[in-house]
Amino acid sequence: MFRLLPCSAVVALSALSVACSVPIAAGLEEGDASEAVVALERGGVAADKERDPEREGTFRVLVNRDDSATALRVLAEEGLPPPATPGVLDALGKGSLVPSRLSEHAKLVTGTGGDLERSLRALDGVVSARVHLAVPPRDPLSLGEAAAPTTASVLIRHQGSRPPLGAFEIQRLVAGAVPGLAPDGVSVVMTPTPTPARAATRDLARLGPLTVTRGSMTPLRSMIAVAVLSNLVLLGCLALLWARVRRTEHALAAARADDEKDQRKR
Repeated sequence: MFRLLPCSAVVALSALSVACSVPIAAGLEEGDASEAVVALERGGVAADKERDPEREGTFRVLVNRDDSATALRVLAEEGLPPPATPGVLDALGKGSLVPSRLSEHAKLVTGTGGDLERSLRALDGVVSARVHLAVPPRDPLSLGEAAAPTTASVLIRHQGSRPPLGAFEIQRLVAGAVPGLAPDGVSVVMTPTPTPARAATRDLARLGPLTVTRGSMTPLRSMIAVAVLSNLVLLGCLALLWARVRRTEHALAAARADDEKDQRKR
């Protein structure tokens, strides 16, 4: 019982130190998770990423529990994480048992728009991108009816005063992905976003010779407590081993003395 109690305390304190970190974003692609971590570090919030245990192949972002409110504010200002947009393969993969021509056309348009948004978000300096495609279905049986023109609208929020691409380049990018869409049929709106101010220096506290932020006090104390208890358990085990060795030596010495007495009597 003496051995099990310190070990259970060590396990409890280890779980407490892990629980001090909370996920603020989950189910992310690795690139999106890394971008969120960089944005948080730039905003003065310590963050880390790890594999999401609930969704295979995705990641989640962890911050200290005391920094969660600040972290959520920083991510909101940065427009992170980006909204999940289905690509062409994702959209076409969700087919019905009896797919219709119109439904397949709508899925293809949705997937194309999602792929374009991902391509635009991959540009350095782009905070968010939305692409709206108006692609009327083509009916090969209709004769003499003028088809409605294909158009598109693009909204981009970017950092800094200058956009990463010019409007004409974005028009060419979108028009090249949609059959029947001319570059002049793409409307582009680009708005700059203010660079988020770096978070103010957080309050510092002293723990012995160490100076840490107040948000790090709890996990640091837990780590120190775990180390102290581990050393106490180790010392206790060494003391028990030393006592057992001493008892064994005394028993051997007593047995040796009894043998010598028996030999003298003989």
